[in-house]
Amino acid sequence: MNTSDSDDNETMRAVFARAYGTPDSLIVGDFPKPKAARGKILLRVKAAGVAYHDGLQLAGKHQVKHEMPYVPGMEIAGIVTELGEDVEGPAPGTPVMALTQGGAWGQYASVEASQVWTVSDGIDFPAVAAISMAYTTAHCGLHWEGRLAAGETVLITGASGAVGLAAVEIAKALGARVIAVASSPERLAVAKKHGADAGIDYSEVSIKDAAMELTEGKGVDVAFDPVMGGLYEDVLASLGWGGRHVIIGFAGGEIPQIPSNRLLVKNRSALGMVMRYDRYMKPELMQETVDTLLAWYKTGDIKPHITETLGLERAA
Repeated sequence: MNTSDSDDNETMRAVFARAYGTPDSLIVGDFPKPKAARGKILLRVKAAGVAYHDGLQLAGKHQVKHEMPYVPGMEIAGIVTELGEDVEGPAPGTPVMALTQGGAWGQYASVEASQVWTVSDGIDFPAVAAISMAYTTAHCGLHWEGRLAAGETVLITGASGAVGLAAVEIAKALGARVIAVASSPERLAVAKKHGADAGIDYSEVSIKDAAMELTEGKGVDVAFDPVMGGLYEDVLASLGWGGRHVIIGFAGGEIPQIPSNRLLVKNRSALGMVMRYDRYMKPELMQETVDTLLAWYKTGDIKPHITETLGLERAA
């Protein structure tokens, strides 16, 4: 979503909720402008993404709960306007990328200083917002957790979704062979347009059987899985010797139990990956991830898929 400057020092234009509910209950109007509190940076929001987590938070189904009323939104591209106490930089006027647990869908946002990263002048703000959550999640999952190496084969579920599509591009940038998994030929076509080497339509064929055929019986080296649910058994079975199953989330709904014997017999690993770990506990890794992604964006190795760019009034 695009935002514009506010002329009022006390209020701003924002999308907000008075209670947990559905998108049609969102309100667009004046909201108190946040402050640059201690340890935080006040940003003028230039673009904000719409993430899967936003819907979960709005419905009250996310682990992060908000006092009402609250402004949704987690993905920000903007410009620094003010530094809070105990914050040394970046300087006002600097373009940045930021992540927050809420507050992005307004003209201003106050963000923890550790969750703000400098970007180059002239970079496209909607693209930066699109990179902030989906691409950092995919890179941390594939690179830091999955240890995906050039020449390896990765299976990506939900490959036409935001994180899955980011994973397709990142895996290719890392030099891997990509097998995309989706529920229709149309969704697979999107993944292939962004670099997937092969696709599996799980509504028509077995993921395991197709993966084994595509790898000549070897199995895949890494499975990047934001879906789990009913796909899990087949995804696990598609892993070869030493395969790593990186679990990103449970978009499929069901949270399956992991059979340890299935890990043991082929020396496989099951790895949970949540961005809060890299963002807050491993800031040096997160900084490297951000630097890598922004460099890849400049060279064209990643091209964020932006479906639409809309004003705040279209947030619902």
